[in-house]
Amino acid sequence: MNDIQSTSPRAKAARRFSFDSASIWILTLTFALAAVAFIPSVTVPFLYTKVSILAIGGLIALVFYILARLTRGNLIVPPPALLGALWLVPLAYALSSLFSGAGLTASFFGVELEPDTFGFMLLLAAFATLAALAFRRTAQYRVFFSVGAIVLAVAIVLQLLFLILGHAANHTVSSSTNLLGSFMDFGMLVGLGVSLSLLALRFLRLSSRLRIVLMVGIAAGLMAVALVNSNTVWILIALVALGLFIESILRRRVSSEENDLEGATLLSAEEEHESLATTSDSPASSLSLVAPLVALVIALFFLIGGSTIGNALTTTFGTNVLDVRPSWQSTFQVGSHTYAAAPIFGSGPNTFGQQWLKFRDRSLNNTVFWNVDFTSGIGLIPTSFVTVGLLGALAWIAFIFLFLFFGLRALLFRAPIDPYARFTSVASFTGTLYVLALMVFAVPGPMVLIAGFLLAGIFISSLRYGGARQEWGIIFAKNPRVGFLVVFGLTLLLLASVVASYVVIERYLADRAYAQASVALSKGDVATASTNINRSILFAPSDRGYQLAAEAGILQMNKIAGDTTLSPTQAQQQFQSVLSTSIQAALTATKLAPNNYLNWIVLGNVYQTVVPLNIDGAYQNAVAAYQHAITLDPTDPTLPYTLAQLAIVHKDAAAAQTQLQQAISLKPDYTQAIFLLSQLEVQEGKAKEALQAAEAAAYFSPNDPSIQFQVGILRSANGDTNGAIQALSQAVSLNPQYANAHYFLGVMYAIQAQYPKALAELQAVAALSAGNSQAVAADIAILQQGKNPFPPSRLGALGIPQPQLNQPTATNPSAAATAGTTGK
Repeated sequence: MNDIQSTSPRAKAARRFSFDSASIWILTLTFALAAVAFIPSVTVPFLYTKVSILAIGGLIALVFYILARLTRGNLIVPPPALLGALWLVPLAYALSSLFSGAGLTASFFGVELEPDTFGFMLLLAAFATLAALAFRRTAQYRVFFSVGAIVLAVAIVLQLLFLILGHAANHTVSSSTNLLGSFMDFGMLVGLGVSLSLLALRFLRLSSRLRIVLMVGIAAGLMAVALVNSNTVWILIALVALGLFIESILRRRVSSEENDLEGATLLSAEEEHESLATTSDSPASSLSLVAPLVALVIALFFLIGGSTIGNALTTTFGTNVLDVRPSWQSTFQVGSHTYAAAPIFGSGPNTFGQQWLKFRDRSLNNTVFWNVDFTSGIGLIPTSFVTVGLLGALAWIAFIFLFLFFGLRALLFRAPIDPYARFTSVASFTGTLYVLALMVFAVPGPMVLIAGFLLAGIFISSLRYGGARQEWGIIFAKNPRVGFLVVFGLTLLLLASVVASYVVIERYLADRAYAQASVALSKGDVATASTNINRSILFAPSDRGYQLAAEAGILQMNKIAGDTTLSPTQAQQQFQSVLSTSIQAALTATKLAPNNYLNWIVLGNVYQTVVPLNIDGAYQNAVAAYQHAITLDPTDPTLPYTLAQLAIVHKDAAAAQTQLQQAISLKPDYTQAIFLLSQLEVQEGKAKEALQAAEAAAYFSPNDPSIQFQVGILRSANGDTNGAIQALSQAVSLNPQYANAHYFLGVMYAIQAQYPKALAELQAVAALSAGNSQAVAADIAILQQGKNPFPPSRLGALGIPQPQLNQPTATNPSAAATAGTTGK
């Protein structure tokens, strides 16, 4: 064993520059650079850029650490029990990747190395292990916490700037824009910074200037957390503040001048170590008592008034960001179905989204989040319980238990004597628990997770300061046999780091090419999109790359069909070539990720494009692809609706009606399906029968706005305009945000020449969203002139036009949620 406080001339010289110090600086600066990395371009992936920086920086730090060990000929580690516990979770992810059947590439990388992938869990364990091995002295701990404080200060200052710009130029910059990730991630990291700052006030002997700076930082951090207004973050800050407040009370020395103790027999007068106690009249003691008390009061204030005061604050500053995740019940429901099929290894890393689509509750179709494909559960660790199975659950439970056991034992019975080492132990232990709690109750982003596991590594490193202040090590340079094995292993790890760096860079370039292709395709630039798609697939073949290739082919086919400059022979040849390429791309996507329903939708879309051309097998292949998508996403009403549209093109009204009824059964207020079904029934001369059925449904469900809407449409189709007005008025009364009901009610009023009422209804539609305002702007202008914008030439089979109106979400009436798009 080696004493960690070696002060020999050789050691001092080594501290000036060495591979060891280089690895520490690279690891610290990698976190700092990833935190502030921000390139304002839609073609540069925001989070994946940060993850790639972390991966490359971590691999470079690992290379320098390996070189340090090879040149020094020794390997020194802190107490190894917790160091091994770090690798329990990655081991469970590795086994799940191998035996769950989810696919190695998808399990390791996902799409952009998401937190629930084996690759990201490996990255977390590697960062924690490197921190535990590389950080050995209190001066190095100071560097880490100082750099972290600077990064957090920069993030808070820039957030203030974004707030100002958000109000001055709200069309350019959002008030919730930040450098760290999502706005919720910003709040989580700031909450972590506030907690560690409170600990620094308690355990560090700071100058007056530093105490003032720290207090200002805590105040600014609490203001930033208030702008995020996350109950989870407030609860964690409150718990830290409460613990510090109680600890400060218990450790305050009693003044010898306390008159109320005169004549009293004291039960205990145990003397505390001077470093752990402060006199009751010292400024540091007062500050360490007041600061957590103030933080606790503020946290409780926002916890109690979060739905009123907190929401008012976020609305005022424009930082009200909706954080929507499945509930505990929904997460457990998906987990129970997954365990029934694959209890040991789960469904595979990063597959919660697929399981969610298969097993989600149909009642969610009645909410505003009916078309949201959730990729995680209520929290990251509960999500891991589903995707990695019992193996993952046991790994997380074992890691958390071991961390708590060894951590509490070390802090209670083997706390470091050195003040800064003691602060490091307490702060890193508390910070790690903070992030682990977030992982249970929320889904933190990559920067939050890396910060937490870096703190876990720092805590493991600080254990060498406890007890006898010793660490374990081996000098393999003096033992040829052991030396050969260690050097061989380190060399292999060095080479693996180089290969991993190449793979990370390659996948990042593929992701950036994909982003460029998506932007080009959205602008209709098929040539540029195709070039970038090919680059993306060349760097790293992926199902979404082939998806985009198929979508580019569909757009190209539409352009060829509308190009009058081509001869029939040229058009046919080009069309057949693009069609073949598109089909092949879509089929490749389904082979790479057969459980991704979007791949089958894209394949169906390719065949659907040529169904009107009566190409043999096109209709059957399109139906088969969509039916396969339905098996993967059985509660999605847009899929049977798409099949109904396909059947109408194929002139199969019976099949279309069956699919529309299925869509409506999945989502009773699915307006597009209701309207299309009404059109079909009218075209078949069944308007009266359809009206009778709708009125019967309205009798049993008089407060259902979607049924009232259908009654209004069918009454109009039967020539009963007054009856239509009555039913549509009831629909908008039941749901004032029902844009289509407002619109069609306005049409009915216009038909009866009641232009002021028609104008009021269309203005109500326009007020619901900017998209709606643009859609009805021309009709409003005509109504304001006292004219009818709906002449017979505009009326369809039902006598009513059907614009594309957006239904606003319940939580934010000014925002529109697009509905009815194939594949959501």
